[in-house]
Amino acid sequence: MAHLAHYKEAHPLPFVITHWINLVAMVVLILSGFLIHFPFLPYLMGIARGAHLLFGFVLFINCVVRVVMAFFVKSAPTAGTRQQVTDIKTWMPQKDNRHQAGAWITYYLFLKKDHPLGAKLGVPQKISYLLIPILIVIMFWTGLCLWGVTMNVPVFAATTNLVGGLMSMRIIHYFMMYVFICFMFIHIYLANVEGFEPTKLMFLRKEHGGLVYDPDLHNIVGEDHDVH
Repeated sequence: MAHLAHYKEAHPLPFVITHWINLVAMVVLILSGFLIHFPFLPYLMGIARGAHLLFGFVLFINCVVRVVMAFFVKSAPTAGTRQQVTDIKTWMPQKDNRHQAGAWITYYLFLKKDHPLGAKLGVPQKISYLLIPILIVIMFWTGLCLWGVTMNVPVFAATTNLVGGLMSMRIIHYFMMYVFICFMFIHIYLANVEGFEPTKLMFLRKEHGGLVYDPDLHNIVGEDHDVH
């Protein structure tokens, strides 16, 4: 086998749940956002606005919950091992792969056939994921600047004035939607570039055998075919 084993410890159930919530929220927000911006189904505008508002809060709250859980819930830092550490320790490039950034980039750009073995996510992948909480906060903030209930609150009104008014704020909020759309496609590609085992693990909790990695030795130590 050429790939590391995929174990449930890499994606504990609490993180799987928040991942599902993120997926549903983003899809609803994107669809309702298009409908609000291009009201080609005017009789659904009320539903679209209500859904957009509701799932905007859902996405933001879910993001906060996920970040807080990272300080308490443990996950496996590396594919190919069941050894777990507090999840926040896996957010930044780790000791066993932070030096591999260049090799991962050439792999993602199809300039290299094989990628280096190391932590469960490639260095560019980790960095892109770190930006998501920031993007969600910005999206939520700009949304509050546009929402009639909160748009006149001093801090949100000041933000709107800072960017040049409501039209500029709408453009920023709308542009951010495309950032999320691009991220979703990139995320799907990076997660499945060498097979659908990570997706099966995340959504179906289906483990997949492969190479066993020791994060202490930073090396492959065997193979595991006895997965469940």
